[in-house]
Amino acid sequence: MWHWKFFPDYRASNPYQDLLAHALSGEADVRPGTITDALEALALGQVVFHLHWEDVLYAGAPTEAAASANIDIFLCQLAVFRELGGRLVWTLHNAGPHENRFPALSARLRVTLAGQADIVHVHGGVAANFARDAGAAPERILIVPHPNLAPAYPNDISDEAARRYFRFQRHETVFAFLGARRGYKGVDDLLRAFAEVHRVTPAAQLLLGGRQQTGSEARFLMPSPGVRLIPRFIDDGIVQYVLGSADYVVLPYRRILTSGAVALALGFERPVIVPDLAPLLEVVQPDREALVFRAGDQGDLERVMLKACAQSEITRRGLRSEARRTGEAVTFTHLAAALVDRLESARRG
Repeated sequence: MWHWKFFPDYRASNPYQDLLAHALSGEADVRPGTITDALEALALGQVVFHLHWEDVLYAGAPTEAAASANIDIFLCQLAVFRELGGRLVWTLHNAGPHENRFPALSARLRVTLAGQADIVHVHGGVAANFARDAGAAPERILIVPHPNLAPAYPNDISDEAARRYFRFQRHETVFAFLGARRGYKGVDDLLRAFAEVHRVTPAAQLLLGGRQQTGSEARFLMPSPGVRLIPRFIDDGIVQYVLGSADYVVLPYRRILTSGAVALALGFERPVIVPDLAPLLEVVQPDREALVFRAGDQGDLERVMLKACAQSEITRRGLRSEARRTGEAVTFTHLAAALVDRLESARRG
């Protein structure tokens, strides 16, 4: 059995690592741990160090020199770990850090990881190109799409109950956005587009849920006509209310490499409205489980949202059925099996 250390431990805010750990449980003893913990575990047998969001190694450093020192210490420990037989798995989640304070250091770290990793796991072909450009050998790149996140969340209420929670009416078309409000996610674009959509179609409603911190304990706020804002970090139990109340999940990203929010929406049987960015079009197809607009074009986002409002109930049911099929196509069991198979093949080789 493999001794599997994953880092950093983001389970409190993201179910990805918990779901993967559960799927690996028959093949590995999976625990959070630093590279130091992984080195110590080598005394127990075969060890995997699974690195996820690598910018945590230096993001909190006060200066570039301090960040560089943090990276150097990690890479020295990693070199010893691999020399002693440890295996490195690196999941490339993002094209770059969300807050890229030290771009040269970030690039240097990625090039080193791409060259050192036994497996560079990516969620699609565009991400595989990023890995190759960083220097990863093609035979070490493992493409497994982002698995379904829905099993991590409760899902035991009706859509009607979810809509009542936010006081949505039966005839209204509800668009939802779920996630942290970061610049690259295009929430400001969404708000501007929705204002025009709501002017034309007052039955259109928008629900914003995610890592909002306003200090309010209200169930929701209504900062502008047709908009409901959950004013706090939503817990796992509320996710089903957000997605259950939605007719469409709108994710107007300006840039993206892989999207957990898309995987979550599809897993909850919700069609998505997304820009025509290549990594997203690897996951969804226009008019199958998604409505697609031209990236960066607010007018086209408005057009697509108005089109969504006009969709018949039969068409909406078809979109939801396709969303469910796509969402359920890849599970964390698939990802775990692929990782273990690749590691075992390398060990036998």
